[in-house]
Amino acid sequence: MTRHLKCPLFLALASLAMLVGLSSTVDAQDRGIAGRSAPAWQVDEWFNLPKGVESIDVTDYRGKVIYFYGFQSWCPSCHSRGFPTLKELIKRYRGNEDVVFVAVQTVFEGYATNTPIKARMTGQQHGLEIPIGHSGSLDKPSPLMRSYRTGGTPWTIIIDRDGVVRYNDFHISPDQGQKLIDELLKAPMAKKKRPKIETLPESRGGQNIVGKTFPKLQLDRWAKRAAPGKKKPQATLYRWWTNTCPWCEASLPAIEKLRLQYEKDGLRTVAVYHPKPPREETDEVILLAARDIGYHGDVAVDLDWSELRRAYLDSNKRGATSVSILVDEDGVVRFVHPGPVFFPSSDPAEARENADYLLLEKAIQSLVAPASD
Repeated sequence: MTRHLKCPLFLALASLAMLVGLSSTVDAQDRGIAGRSAPAWQVDEWFNLPKGVESIDVTDYRGKVIYFYGFQSWCPSCHSRGFPTLKELIKRYRGNEDVVFVAVQTVFEGYATNTPIKARMTGQQHGLEIPIGHSGSLDKPSPLMRSYRTGGTPWTIIIDRDGVVRYNDFHISPDQGQKLIDELLKAPMAKKKRPKIETLPESRGGQNIVGKTFPKLQLDRWAKRAAPGKKKPQATLYRWWTNTCPWCEASLPAIEKLRLQYEKDGLRTVAVYHPKPPREETDEVILLAARDIGYHGDVAVDLDWSELRRAYLDSNKRGATSVSILVDEDGVVRFVHPGPVFFPSSDPAEARENADYLLLEKAIQSLVAPASD
């Protein structure tokens, strides 16, 4: 039988902890993971994300310094100390794209009060335009808190450009935060060894974006998107297509073949629909066209071609819009097929299409790790 303590001292201490807002979830000597690689955030819901983006994670921001703020809507100290510091630092680094700010409600108590709606309302209350998340429910306390070994809320985490946690504690002042962020911005990044990948000749076109950072796409919407796994894909293959393109009808089944072969190893495929001419189209029509062609992976929508232009067309003169771009886990373009078509074939008349397919497959194999049984 559980006994409930009701002595005045206990109640006083409990009330003090509530007022201060420093509820502890981990023993003091075990708090934080400073010096370790930042784990995935595993956030349940996001608000204030860019158009077409449904979820973000720590690995999306490699090369940038991340200021991560954990709060609960009912936590007084979160409002009196944590949010003012966050807003002051946002002000100081406004316009600096190398510094990212994220706030997540990390819930381990008061689940009926600290809800996703309250997380969004709290962000609005403080006038925040940064990504706002919610992590934790009654049947699933925040996994983010466990992986980062936070001590409760408010909680501040600062992550360097290599994805290593450099600060992980209850409070930091604006001046202390700026000093650390400035130091991390000046520090050189560790050189990551990337596998050498054979690409197409420059004469084929499109090769000028290989080795460059692929832009964060702001797509109109997702017609179909699989639930994100616990592990970020090791490579993502984007293919712009439309249902009036014979080259797409020949290439999408090849991409489906690659998806089925390498998805378990870490490949993600995204077929980005761009109607010709640009116009509104229903998800039902788009998905039916993809299925008829023989593709069953993720499908995104780029109605006005804005993301196609930003990612590919605007960087040089292009011969086709049906481009395929392979991006590694760090967001770097590793292989570009400028279109219009590739697929596996044993027909000598289709030797070039087959050679292109095999070269793309080889690039994928270099980026993904075979799944263990």
